[in-house]
Amino acid sequence: MKSFQKLLKITIGLFLILPFVVLHSCSDDDNFTDVVPDFSQAIIRSFEVNGEFADIDHTSATISMTLPAGTDLSAVTVDIQTPQGTSVSPESGSVLDFSEGPVIFTTLAQNGANREYTAMVAAYGDPKILNFSIGENAGEIDHEENTITVNIGSEDGDIKSLTPNFVIPEGTSVDIASGVSRDFSSPVVYTITSNDGFTAAEYTVTVNQIEGPKINSFVIGETEGIIDNEKNTIYLSLPGGTDVSNLSPDITVPEGQTISPESGEEVDFTEPVEYTVTNTEDLTKTYTVTVEAQDVEATYYAFLGEQDDIDALVDDDAKAAAIWMRDTYGEDFKYVSFSEITAQNMADVKVAMIYYLTPAEDVGYSATPDNVSTLLPSGLRPGGTRAQALKSWVRAGGDMLIAGDATPLIFSIDRVPADFSAPREPGNYVYSEFGCAGSSGCVDTGKPADDIWGLGMRPENNSEDRRVHPIFDGLSFQNDEFLALQNSATREVRLIWWQHFDGILDPGCCGQDAALVFEQTLNATKFGTLGHIGDAFGYGAVLWNRTDQNTHESFDDQISNDFKGSIFSIENTIVGYEWDSNGTTNDFQSNIETFTKNILDYLYNLED
Repeated sequence: MKSFQKLLKITIGLFLILPFVVLHSCSDDDNFTDVVPDFSQAIIRSFEVNGEFADIDHTSATISMTLPAGTDLSAVTVDIQTPQGTSVSPESGSVLDFSEGPVIFTTLAQNGANREYTAMVAAYGDPKILNFSIGENAGEIDHEENTITVNIGSEDGDIKSLTPNFVIPEGTSVDIASGVSRDFSSPVVYTITSNDGFTAAEYTVTVNQIEGPKINSFVIGETEGIIDNEKNTIYLSLPGGTDVSNLSPDITVPEGQTISPESGEEVDFTEPVEYTVTNTEDLTKTYTVTVEAQDVEATYYAFLGEQDDIDALVDDDAKAAAIWMRDTYGEDFKYVSFSEITAQNMADVKVAMIYYLTPAEDVGYSATPDNVSTLLPSGLRPGGTRAQALKSWVRAGGDMLIAGDATPLIFSIDRVPADFSAPREPGNYVYSEFGCAGSSGCVDTGKPADDIWGLGMRPENNSEDRRVHPIFDGLSFQNDEFLALQNSATREVRLIWWQHFDGILDPGCCGQDAALVFEQTLNATKFGTLGHIGDAFGYGAVLWNRTDQNTHESFDDQISNDFKGSIFSIENTIVGYEWDSNGTTNDFQSNIETFTKNILDYLYNLED
């Protein structure tokens, strides 16, 4: 067996050597000269101070070491070893000052290869970050300002989930360890503490990522193209009769990027046209642009679901809602799967509904206190291609009803600004309650029939009495106070919603004045809270009005003012908005159906 292994190693070795032998034998014929230097000759092999050796990271070209406590860092003698014939500056034996931060060492090999190493030397217990890198990208550390800046390429990872590696001196600790993934879409802070427990330093780390090649907007006349960055397509529907053979689109790309054909260039769109974007790294992306001149009338009611068709829907509540909608609207109904949410497929849709509730099925839609978007499939999360397609559709005048686990879509399409990685504050309208947030949600069994859940509609629940609104036509209120929706024995629940806006709006809770400030700030209409609540605490149902007209002077200017469509959201399921009663009986199922039809028809008849 050993003989066979030896023979195998020899054979593989000859196989690896052979191509180089052949290339060498042909060198006289093709006059080819390899001018690429061998960078392995430009490394620093060792870095020594007082008999102690530093850690060298050749990938990021960084050197770090910790000297005994009390060492005078202003006069450190370094002993450096490099490959034979390679020089280094400052040279080995130099006495250098590391008290003000890192020192740069530059190597130069005989073959012309050269490299810069950043060396950081600290004393034991001195709270510092010696080096910091993300992949092959070394951070620039400013020890006076306690800041670190890292520049990464567009393909160097998702900036919301990057894993840095860094070194701190011995005798110190850090609040979040090296090698732990973090969201660097905004600056993050690391706190280094000395083991003496009395001294510490905070470093603010900023990561700048080069933008990948992309088209930000593509406009012809007054029509903005719907960009699908997943399928690399752009679609525009122009009025019927438009001559598409000679059009000049107005195109925007990130700063520093170029596009061909150029913005403003006349192009024949009788057939799809390819546009290629090049970013600052010389990476390219090609979009196929389709322009159609036709009057597409939006007439359909659509249900949007995750699976390919209604029969395949996994969630029982989504399936029940979709079947009802199909049976109710007949020829005016269409089903669109999440994967097929595109400009073309949504062009003839007037009103869409997205609803699902998954505690019983546990299909992975769950929330955490810092990422409610995980209640949505990936394509519908912030930045997702399907979310962007829906955003464009609503901006163009499409109207939606969203409910159950799907309500975080209001953040994905940027109708309501929210950053769940940051504290709640003015302009950051994140949810305030995360009950039953986990993947299993809450499933209540054995509920008595007289325990009725519904939407609280007392006049004091809202900024004014909403009970006469058209969405309540044909419905009556229990004790004239709440719309009964659910009394089944088994009920599935998420309780992820806005309880109040304390600290964000003034007042934030809980009277009619607070509801009015909410409506004015977000250009919305509040339609109730939980059935048992006697004041304006909590937001159970909201109509998000179009933003291109009739906004109040207090309207938050962080919200885009070009939404021509409206969205009705039922924010949580403890109001009882559940379509399937899990094998038990809901005496108020007809209220759910009437309420839903009223909302959809109201949205359908809004002028866009």
